[in-house]
Amino acid sequence: MQTMHFFIMLLTLSAALFAGGCSEPPPEPKPPGRPVKIHVIGSLQPEATVEYPGTIRAHQTAEMGFEVAGRVIAFLVQEGDRVEKDAVLARLDPRDYQAELKVAQANLEKARADLKRSENIFKEDPGAISADEIERDRRALKVAQARLEIAQKAVSDTELRAPFAGVVARKLVDDFANVVAKQPVLILQDLSSLEIEVAVPERDFVRGKADSETKEQVTKRLNPQVIVSALPDRTFPAVIKEYAMTADPITRTFAVKLTFENPKDVNILPGMTARVRVVVDPESAWSVPAWAVQADENKQPYVWKVDPKTMKVAKCPVELGPLAKNRVLLKKGVKKGDMIAISGVALLREGMQVRKYEP
Repeated sequence: MQTMHFFIMLLTLSAALFAGGCSEPPPEPKPPGRPVKIHVIGSLQPEATVEYPGTIRAHQTAEMGFEVAGRVIAFLVQEGDRVEKDAVLARLDPRDYQAELKVAQANLEKARADLKRSENIFKEDPGAISADEIERDRRALKVAQARLEIAQKAVSDTELRAPFAGVVARKLVDDFANVVAKQPVLILQDLSSLEIEVAVPERDFVRGKADSETKEQVTKRLNPQVIVSALPDRTFPAVIKEYAMTADPITRTFAVKLTFENPKDVNILPGMTARVRVVVDPESAWSVPAWAVQADENKQPYVWKVDPKTMKVAKCPVELGPLAKNRVLLKKGVKKGDMIAISGVALLREGMQVRKYEP
């Protein structure tokens, strides 16, 4: 009997513990204050910016090739190597061109000797040689000098040198391959700065006065920022380099090329996808919806400014600017960073506590 009583008590206690463990915790209390939407002065509205996709390119790209034909006997660099300007990148077998140089040097020496002999004969006996023969020897000397210069350049062209400091992006031929003149053998890129080209639709291109503005003025007005797809949380300030003044006949877009500095802490390379964000309505950062503006008994406009520490509102007299798209510009009375209530303003009172509306 005692065993049965103990068993019943144990079941009762287990049921109570189980019920207590399954009970839901009490809901967290909502923060005090009336919920309102808040606009921070100086922050752009989403509709104030436009983004255009593009692909990143190097500031300078050169498909390097020899000026003469031959067999590659040495690649002095590998893909990914950084090189300085005028560094030797590759060499051709120079023996054929060196032999031609020796022939050109010998021909030049012969031409000089022929001219000197003719001039000496003319000095000793003017009738023994004609002036035309001397002139012919002078022309032969000039031709020999020109051929020597060509032969010297051909020997020099068996070395491929970097036209600028950069990075070897790709080798296009194998070692010891036979190449023809001007055939690309490697790609050199200058990554000190990067470029991106975007296509701007004509509906956006007409917003500015590109024909009467300098590139610096357009850059300042649009404040372009590059956002690399692999780094969505970072922006890189860009500068407008050039823009087309005629539309593409097929896409009806205008090509705009921008440059930006290659950051040191991340590895951004040509070929990566990115987008350019530009500001098309900078005044929206200093404007609020028209309904957020109230008028006091003296018909003076004001907005409700939110104290970021106490989250209490206070009247803030303002001077209004023009109205555009249901938003009114605040010319005076606010500064960058001020928090302004933009919803439920008719129900607010001086010193009332509010909280940011979270949809």
